[in-house]
Amino acid sequence: MSAAAASEGSVLDMAKEKLQGLVMWEVPVTTGLVFAVGLAGFFLVGVVGYPFITLVAYALLLHLLARFAYRHGKTILGELNVIEKSTMPKAPSTFVSVDDVSASLPQIVEAVNRMLHAAASLMLADDTSLALKWMAGLYAFALASRLLGSTGLFFLLFVCAFTLPKGYEQKKEEVDQAAAMLLSKAKELSAVAVAKLGELRKAPTKPAAGTKEGKAE
Repeated sequence: MSAAAASEGSVLDMAKEKLQGLVMWEVPVTTGLVFAVGLAGFFLVGVVGYPFITLVAYALLLHLLARFAYRHGKTILGELNVIEKSTMPKAPSTFVSVDDVSASLPQIVEAVNRMLHAAASLMLADDTSLALKWMAGLYAFALASRLLGSTGLFFLLFVCAFTLPKGYEQKKEEVDQAAAMLLSKAKELSAVAVAKLGELRKAPTKPAAGTKEGKAE
């Protein structure tokens, strides 16, 4: 693996660590600010009535305005000798090289094959357990979306992302016990459903009344 590919992997690992640290409240001030901004966004969308696209456009606009003001303001102040002159960074022309892609190609192909295999198994109902899990999950998602609405559902997911991991860390033993009980019950119900489906498949079909077999009977 090339040094660039190793660096790319380390960047992904760093991103995962930062995201994990964010939801685990390792730096309470940073997580609190992100959580507050998210709550403000959901308030503007769900209560005030701002369209989501409008909110995203305003956020990007403010971000670009801040960067524009920082870059050109720092340059002007440096020219006026108010602050020390410094070289501003420029956008690199290359972010990903052929060597980076070649080094990561086997992992990419393996991931794509796993994903396509799972999708094909689901679409063909080849894996009964997987199909039942997806049907149950889609039904739960549809029901929650109907009850809460799209904004309410994503708000619930957002709040859960910032509360459940930390709560699980503090109540790990109790949560594991409850999850084990639920998982055992779900496996039992899944096994019963699979068995019933097997019985239906093996059950002999009764001949229709209009057929020769039906008349003979």
